Amino acid sequence: MISILPRLKSQEIFYNSMLEGVIVSTDRNMYVSGEKIMFSAVVNSSNGNNNVEMSRVLYVELITSDGNRVTAGKFLAENHFSQGCLQIPEETSTGNYYLKSYTRWMRNGSTENYNYVRLKILHPSRAEIFHEGDESDTLGLPQKQLFIEKELDFELYSDKSEYKAGEKILIRFNASGMADTSLKFSLTMAPDASIGLHNSFEKTENAPLIISDADLQYYPELKGISLSGKLLDKHNGKALAGAKINLSVLGDKDIMVTGTDSSGRFFFSLPDYYGNRELFLSAENLKDISSEILIDNDFCIRPVKLPTPAFSLTQKEKEVALNLVVNYTIEKKFQNESILNQPENYDDSVAFYGEPSEVLMLENFVDLPSLEDYFNELPVMVKVRKQKGKKHFKFYTTQGEMSIFEPLVLIDWVAVNNVERVLAMPPREFARIELINAPYVKGSVVYGGIVSFISKKNDFAGIDLPGSGTFIRYRFLEECAQKSVKEPIESAQPDTRNTIYWNPEIVFGGEAMSEITLTAPETPGRYLLLLRSMPVNDEVKQRWIVIEVKASK
Repeated sequence: MISILPRLKSQEIFYNSMLEGVIVSTDRNMYVSGEKIMFSAVVNSSNGNNNVEMSRVLYVELITSDGNRVTAGKFLAENHFSQGCLQIPEETSTGNYYLKSYTRWMRNGSTENYNYVRLKILHPSRAEIFHEGDESDTLGLPQKQLFIEKELDFELYSDKSEYKAGEKILIRFNASGMADTSLKFSLTMAPDASIGLHNSFEKTENAPLIISDADLQYYPELKGISLSGKLLDKHNGKALAGAKINLSVLGDKDIMVTGTDSSGRFFFSLPDYYGNRELFLSAENLKDISSEILIDNDFCIRPVKLPTPAFSLTQKEKEVALNLVVNYTIEKKFQNESILNQPENYDDSVAFYGEPSEVLMLENFVDLPSLEDYFNELPVMVKVRKQKGKKHFKFYTTQGEMSIFEPLVLIDWVAVNNVERVLAMPPREFARIELINAPYVKGSVVYGGIVSFISKKNDFAGIDLPGSGTFIRYRFLEECAQKSVKEPIESAQPDTRNTIYWNPEIVFGGEAMSEITLTAPETPGRYLLLLRSMPVNDEVKQRWIVIEVKASK
């Protein structure tokens, strides 16, 4: 069910005092092109002194220091928390990058209040460095440091400080002194030079308030992923208020309907689908007006300028970088799971309107010259009539509402608003016609029945869909195929883990003592086991220990 968020005075007051922020923790800060960036995030929402859960979608982008997007994804946030992974494109050049995170609501404010995590990315076979930067361009701009050097109020330790490759590592957590047992934590273990202890920040201290309702362009995503835009008069660019907008997710047997507000804007809450799906949006026919639908960018495109120091590696980072590249190269050779583009399997259940009142199977009748003949020559509950020179469908029923409201006309579950164009289609392209002989309410719109045409090939029978409509390929939620890293996948394969352990969300649940067991990696070196708290309304605290791994003899 789709509805546009009403601009009530009480809501305006609520929104105008609402602040949001994002804190993101990654498994590492140094990666090889093609690897996945694993992250854990908390979305802080507050209205005055009260913490509330508002935005349910987190937007994460990998960007260059001058703000150009490399890749991006949308991730579901539940109870303030989100987690996932973002795959670095294989062609990404060596250089300094940032992981930029925000909510849709935060787009009403400054980009300086987004969260940014500094990353170093290495391309194993390209000599060039993206945007070499300037030695004088340091990271000294005003920042709100998110990961602070405050010890957590419980102990973290390992059974030994030095291990051989393949040996078991016992990690213990003594949470007896922890005041808040509901806290969530992220835990990572990776080469020490690949982890930045202080690499997540906001550029400024204070987020600006939204001053007036007129400033609101992006509504908070209270239910999940959304789509918004504006309906304009194509000739003069004026906003069109009070017009119906239809949205169809192709393959779904459903449509969504909403109306434009006083500024011509519309808003849809979409299902929590994953991957990319084709959408079709169309506006109702408006007398003597040619309309145009403009869709808001689903990711923020406002410019952002971040520090761009020259890319360089310390001697220790060079050693770790070489190991990362070697491990990743070997992993690709041995990787037996193929990344397949799974076909989008759509539900073949009953359409959104349920069981039809009548179904006209065209193959059961002799071929007639036109679709109009099937309605007027056969004993069906709807006929084609002409009014003011235009054809329209009319249901014959005793229900008064059916004569007041126009029926909803669909082709392959996409709303069309030109009956004459539909009737001009050759009947041989269609398999059946489904009829709903009763008023139907969709969103806030009432229809005088439904006439639904289903083509044989599910290709809209080749009809030209409404000129006021637009097809878009829309990105829904990302589904991370690797939610945690704990142990080598198979003992028969070489241990190529660059992140030895990653758990994005740990809750100790008040236990005085907890423990985990890890397997020491085959790559010798110095590793960092880093635990970070992910609080909803408090300072982020972190604690770490160093673990040495020696080569097995």
